[in-house]
Amino acid sequence: MVRLAITLFLLQCGYHAFTASMPVALTGAGVSDPTIGLIVGSAAAVQVPAAFLAGALLDRFGGVRILYAGAIAYLLGSLIVLAPVTEPGDSTLPFFAARIFQGIGLAGTLPAALSLVPNLVPGVRRGLGLAFINSAHNLTIVALPPLSLAVLGWSSLHGVALGAIAVVLLGLVVGLGLPRMLLRANALSQEGTASTPWPSGQVIGTPASRTLGFAFRRSWLGPLLVVLLYVIHWGVLTAYLPSRAERAGADIGLFFAADGAAILLSRLPVGWLTDRVSRHWLVLAGLVITLVAVVVVLPPPTTTVLVISGALTGIGAGFALTPNLLELSHRSDESDRGSAFSLFSAALAAALVIGSIGSAPVVVIWGFEGAAIAAIGGLILSAVVVIWESSVSPNRAARRRLV
Repeated sequence: MVRLAITLFLLQCGYHAFTASMPVALTGAGVSDPTIGLIVGSAAAVQVPAAFLAGALLDRFGGVRILYAGAIAYLLGSLIVLAPVTEPGDSTLPFFAARIFQGIGLAGTLPAALSLVPNLVPGVRRGLGLAFINSAHNLTIVALPPLSLAVLGWSSLHGVALGAIAVVLLGLVVGLGLPRMLLRANALSQEGTASTPWPSGQVIGTPASRTLGFAFRRSWLGPLLVVLLYVIHWGVLTAYLPSRAERAGADIGLFFAADGAAILLSRLPVGWLTDRVSRHWLVLAGLVITLVAVVVVLPPPTTTVLVISGALTGIGAGFALTPNLLELSHRSDESDRGSAFSLFSAALAAALVIGSIGSAPVVVIWGFEGAAIAAIGGLILSAVVVIWESSVSPNRAARRRLV
């Protein structure tokens, strides 16, 4: 688990090295907010169809191969940013191309890493294991935005890209031990010498149907819809809050650092709770916390406000996402878990598209405030779905213990 977490952390630097640095560099070059939103959102736009392909490939080839394929996509995206023709203020096409490869990389790496978790931990600790690997992904949000902004100020966006390439290559080296680790875990499971068995149990939901190799279960719809409606706010904040903070003289890097630190600190406690507490209570708590986080940045933000908002979005994400991820794990099995986690990634990406690209016309007419209010509407709808699913499936939490 530790090697997998370190590998994922290093590889995800190929994405989050540009989360704050690219919008700030483009803002400094005079690129308009709607254009920046389109560039930032293009990664999520391509991630949606890429996730369907990644799911089918995961079910067929396994997590390690897809993890490496995603890393290669990150390298290609960083190489495009590193190219001499890629300069803020010039053509935006190279930035769109780079974000497309970064979206492809994210569509593969995160679901691939998550799909490996059930093979490495006992079933009764699956929530904690998923939270641990997600923490490695979130740790990049703590470290990379402030670090990338420092590199951007000291050097340029080319310097950020060069650093990202170096870190991703290091991740590929660390990940070389993953196949051997998985073989050892499988051998322990088959011999029955593991401390707790890997239970198969009864998977919740109807059997999966397949189209062109991609699996789907109707029981996945509820958690996926909750995630989709919830994450819209993050698309708005990542696309439009950096330039808003830059104009207000506030430090956007601290927003991302506070978000990452909060979600990192909350992941493991929430993972522990998810194995013991009904999903809907945790998710509803996360939605309320996130709503407060969006409300506080409606006025022009100060650095203090950004830190508070970032901490709240991080805590909210820990409560809102981990229970839904575990629920998808319980509603799938080894034959289709790659597709389930890829759909989770696709839901995240689709929400980012709605929040960034979809909000561009709203930002043009009503500004950041209008897009933020629309995101609050998404949080309220997500709560409605959680309450509805809980009311129609009152015994689901108890049935989940069978898995």
